[in-house]
Amino acid sequence: MLDTILFTTRILAASGEDAISKDDLISKIFPTHPWDLVVQLIAFLLLIAIVTFLGYKPVKKLLKKRADYVQGQIAEAQEKNKAAELAASKKEETIAEGRLEAERIVNNAKKTAEESAKSIRAEAEADAEARRARADKEIEEAKEASLEEVKASIVDVALSASSALLGREVDSEDNRKLVSSFVDNLKEEGK
Repeated sequence: MLDTILFTTRILAASGEDAISKDDLISKIFPTHPWDLVVQLIAFLLLIAIVTFLGYKPVKKLLKKRADYVQGQIAEAQEKNKAAELAASKKEETIAEGRLEAERIVNNAKKTAEESAKSIRAEAEADAEARRARADKEIEEAKEASLEEVKASIVDVALSASSALLGREVDSEDNRKLVSSFVDNLKEEGK
């Protein structure tokens, strides 16, 4: 290091300034008198005090302020992150509730549709059964009416035949009763 300093002084000397010898340099760096050492020590301590009060403490205060600001920003970011996570979870919860509600509505609509279909089917079956019963009744009535007509025709034919055979008119009321009971007996035997 001493060689570097000497080299620098030689360069300065070459540029026109007075050259400093090795002994001069050492005597200037390290004082030979005790008072010079005390003065340099006091100057050094003053320099440290000035640098401490004017440089170190304000810089330290500024760095602390900056660190506090950064910590505050980090804390705020963490709070915002927590709030965002909470909002996201609430959003997911709301979406899940919405899906459940939609599913419930669809299921209710399906149940209602099925119940309506069952009701309509039951009404249609009841209507068809009532029409079938009416048709069966009308058929039965028509059958009874045609049997009565056939019976009346048979009675008339039988009376005509008995008049023709006997050659005279028999009491028609008695004959009707007789033929009617005969036809009823035939009818009961046919069943």
